[in-house]
Amino acid sequence: MGFGILEDHKLPNVPGTVVLDDEVAHVEGLSGLKHAKGKGQHVVLVPQPSEDPNDPLNWPLWKKEMITWILCFGAILNCATNGPFLNASYVAIAERLQTPLTSVVVLSGYNLLAAGATGPLYCALSRRYGKRPCFLASTLFCIIGTAIGESKISFNYLRAARVIQGFSTSAFESLTVSAIGDMYFVHQRGLRVSILTFNLYAASGLASIICGQVFDRLGWLWLFHLFQIFVIIQFVLMFFFCPETSYIRDHLYDIDNQQEEKLDELLHLEEITRVDDKTVQRTISRESQTPSIPRKKTFVQELAIYTRVYSRDNLLKLIFGPWLALLNPGACYSIVCAGILSSFYVGASIFAALVFSGPPWLYNVSQVAYIGTGPFVGGMIGSIIMTLVFDRASTWMARLNNGVYEPEFRLVFMLPTMIIYAVGTFLYGHFMNIGAAGPLCSFFWGVMQCGIVFGLCSTTSYALDAFREDSNEIFILAMLFKNFLFYGYSYFVNNWVVEKGISQVMNVFGGVGVFFCLLAIVFYAFGKRLRSWWSRHNLFRMFNMHGE
Repeated sequence: MGFGILEDHKLPNVPGTVVLDDEVAHVEGLSGLKHAKGKGQHVVLVPQPSEDPNDPLNWPLWKKEMITWILCFGAILNCATNGPFLNASYVAIAERLQTPLTSVVVLSGYNLLAAGATGPLYCALSRRYGKRPCFLASTLFCIIGTAIGESKISFNYLRAARVIQGFSTSAFESLTVSAIGDMYFVHQRGLRVSILTFNLYAASGLASIICGQVFDRLGWLWLFHLFQIFVIIQFVLMFFFCPETSYIRDHLYDIDNQQEEKLDELLHLEEITRVDDKTVQRTISRESQTPSIPRKKTFVQELAIYTRVYSRDNLLKLIFGPWLALLNPGACYSIVCAGILSSFYVGASIFAALVFSGPPWLYNVSQVAYIGTGPFVGGMIGSIIMTLVFDRASTWMARLNNGVYEPEFRLVFMLPTMIIYAVGTFLYGHFMNIGAAGPLCSFFWGVMQCGIVFGLCSTTSYALDAFREDSNEIFILAMLFKNFLFYGYSYFVNNWVVEKGISQVMNVFGGVGVFFCLLAIVFYAFGKRLRSWWSRHNLFRMFNMHGE
């Protein structure tokens, strides 16, 4: 039992619970496993990489980082910019088209609805054919949608552009997290999830600022023209430098997904010899006892869009499969909590143009856009803090826990999430309600966003470490849930603000968010038992939805 996490007595080894630090673990057989290099030589690599040089876990760190940053660039464009593309311009567009404000806001709602609706399809296709085709197709949709938007100033053209642009969002918002799980070990994921979270959510504040300035100074069409340039650059980078990260390895290597430790079988799978203090490892076929290491793919071979079939299940089963994640209590909490927190930021963004365009501020498009400075800076500060301490804190807790890592350690950060988020949300609502200076309102919006980034990093990393095998489905469903919430907000949040006032809206946002942060205590204490229950009743495994 570690740090208040209740022990499970049903399984000898609960998936997700792993020995991370063998220096203090005192477990036999760990010395034969692969370890991190340099100062982290005592850290066991989880999952264990195979001997195949094409295994993403074996790729050099520079290659992994390059792929991660290109995918993050795609997330900035297709998610963080695509979603709030028109946030600062709603009032100006409504005046230009002589259309009710709600009708213009709903255009972004259509964008989010398209993003959510296509999520299950991307999940199914990524399970069957890998993630690379999905990422490429997503960016192509963004290019097509943006081309329509830059063709003509028209309500119908804008509506078509926003819908087609929406088809580009879901893959980058969900599959990128799974790609991080494909390439990185447990002790490395928190840093990358923090960076991705910043790109997905905090960077949207900067996107709103830039888009607002472009719309105000260069006009409607140039907003689309400039966006198109960056989207095409990202597509080229992704095509040439982002190979497929999906990979099927022997399940013995996945020591974080096993109900029983099989270290002896894993060590038998490998013959280990030491030459000049370097470990030379080669996989031995258990049947033929002959070396069977594939050749490393060339650069040209890695450009292939189609690599193989990763699952032969019926596509309809894979499309409807993500809904099974809701029956997993831990995954369901991660999905709903992350969706709720991120939706409150989006909700605040939707009505910002309405509120700050009116009295006492009477801001124009550029000035409304600058209000987004607060959430951008707040999100950046939150991401920097998580980048510096998130993985270190989890590794430190594992060390104090006799070297054993529990995914619930990630939920510890829900406590600072609750405090920072509550302060930011309630005070943001209060100061907006009394008509305080715009920079002060922006500051507390930034405090709110800092707390949201903490919460998203915490719940996302928890789900990835606890249920990595189901990560495609979990994060697709999380994306779907969030975007359907966003779509709903586009219909009623502005009217809610007009009818009930800013204070009530932000108090509701704050109260619900605090409740979900407190709920993390339950999943922290009972999380291991819930993981054990799900492992014994895993519907994805029962329906054979985890590939070959």
